[in-house]
Amino acid sequence: MTKPATRELAQMAQQAGYQVVDAEQLRPNRWLLQLKDKSGNRIALLVQARPLISSADVQDLADIVRLHRLDSGILLAHGGSFSPAAQRTHLELTDGRLRLCTALPPAAKQEHTEAQPVGARLKSIP
Repeated sequence: MTKPATRELAQMAQQAGYQVVDAEQLRPNRWLLQLKDKSGNRIALLVQARPLISSADVQDLADIVRLHRLDSGILLAHGGSFSPAAQRTHLELTDGRLRLCTALPPAAKQEHTEAQPVGARLKSIP
């Protein structure tokens, strides 16, 4: 498995529709990117380039999201998979803001916030 460069991870995030706010390599096999989607949500992307991602990595992501007061977090297993303990920790945290992924999901599209008239579409029930 070849390890990606920070620049390559930033390009991957941009291609998925995210704005890269910050990107840093924390360790030889670990990167943290702060992203924004089209709705303005702030997202932590923690990338691990190892064959097996552990429960400690899931806990690290949860801590990053909490400490930086981000809207959500993605733990990306780059060229690897999640251990059963990592999956169990993710379930035990019961935090819907955290996602475990082996591929970066596309950025959420901006929601249309303009009010739409619905009165004409409603029908009364006899």
